Amino acid sequence: MPEEKNRYAAIPRVMIFVFKNDKLLLMKYSGKGENMNREKADRKDIYNCIGGHVERGEDIIETAIKEAQEEAGIKLLNPKVKGIINVSGFAGKDILNFIIPGTTEDEPVSSSLEGTLEWVEKDKLGDINIMKDIVPILDKLLSLKDGELFVGTAKFDGKFALLEMNLKIV
Repeated sequence: MPEEKNRYAAIPRVMIFVFKNDKLLLMKYSGKGENMNREKADRKDIYNCIGGHVERGEDIIETAIKEAQEEAGIKLLNPKVKGIINVSGFAGKDILNFIIPGTTEDEPVSSSLEGTLEWVEKDKLGDINIMKDIVPILDKLLSLKDGELFVGTAKFDGKFALLEMNLKIV
């Protein structure tokens, strides 16, 4: 009998990098709210990009536009798929993460059920408690030339600690 391949089912998600001037829009999780599950409560006071699950029948860009509106109250401009990361072990889940940069002219709502939204200067990201995959993804995103895309893998510890990440431009 042939050896079974290491296959799994991954959840499609979008991770949205919203830029305005030299700042990035981030959410600082509150760890509370009506829709707060244990996974999100465990991320209290950690900054992350906005984003969410791709629903059946949605394309990736539609999802990014919808999530930007739902989570931040903004119109996402110029969204493009610029990266795809195969993630294992994030909160015990396997995820296919589509990296979507875009801009906005809007000011986000100040907070939502999930947390507080803040514009953070790109050079100040090292000064905040941020998910450990954000800075390497941002660095790769900012290094892309027109027409380039990056792909990669990330491995988490079953919760939120990043164990390894490999990204490459294709």
